[in-house]
Amino acid sequence: MKTQPSSTHKPLAIYLLVLGLLCAAVVLGAKMLGRQGAYLAQFYMLTPALAALITRGFFYRPRFGDALLRFGRLSDYLKYWLMSLGLVAAYFASYTLLGAVTWDLSGKIFLARLAGQFAAAGQDMNASLPPGLTAESMLLIYFVGGLTVFNILPGLISGFGEEFGHRGFMFPALYKISPAVGFLVGGLLWFGWHLPLLFIIPQTAPPPSLAQSILNTAVLAIGSIATFIYLAYVYVKSQSVFVVSLAHIAMNNGSASLSYFAAVQNQFLANLGTVLVMLLVVALLYTRGEFRVFREHFASAQAGHGGKP
Repeated sequence: MKTQPSSTHKPLAIYLLVLGLLCAAVVLGAKMLGRQGAYLAQFYMLTPALAALITRGFFYRPRFGDALLRFGRLSDYLKYWLMSLGLVAAYFASYTLLGAVTWDLSGKIFLARLAGQFAAAGQDMNASLPPGLTAESMLLIYFVGGLTVFNILPGLISGFGEEFGHRGFMFPALYKISPAVGFLVGGLLWFGWHLPLLFIIPQTAPPPSLAQSILNTAVLAIGSIATFIYLAYVYVKSQSVFVVSLAHIAMNNGSASLSYFAAVQNQFLANLGTVLVMLLVVALLYTRGEFRVFREHFASAQAGHGGKP
């Protein structure tokens, strides 16, 4: 599918520029705030939506007409919610088979790690708890909530923060250059967008060696491409940015919920397990002919604009 540089490349370049500036501002703000800067991590998650809002509002001719800002089918919310939780279950099954984690159903290992993160931010975890609640009871609330209600609010808002920008604007613009660019470059840009979070969120684990860092980065980049394709599929298949936002946050919150009871013994094997699951998902989508939804969607969008991008 051919497009003119002036119609596709310029808004995409503006989106990436605005996104880069917003991300840099958040990271700089986090550094200036010191230990309190970790609170800006939630704002960082909204930068893609803000960049897309600015680009669509001022530099993109269709504006919001092709953003798929529609509620979608109710059944799709349940379908992709459960599908994303199923993927998370597959992640942790692969971690167990690969020996990447050990299970601690008491949650004590996680609570000790969390206390360390609070300390790194200059806070006392127990002092931050609501009156009458213990760390163990809060852990149970967050475990159940991460699998259910936390996926709706505020999870849907943070999910929308990514999806409205990355899948709702960046992916279509890249795909119109070529499908390979849409999937591969889109996945790598999405991966790169996550990296500055390392400068915002306190890191309590000892840093890996250079060789381990390179290997983990390569594996995570491949996994990001595969996950990007899955989420792009949900976006196009459901025709709703809100459905894919829910699917995305269900993956994040579901992974967090199970991680409360699993201690990572080998980060590389855990990363590898995630990648293998997502590559299998992409392979299944491809072999089942599901990639046709991309061709149909963009052909329909092209026709809807009278052949103009």
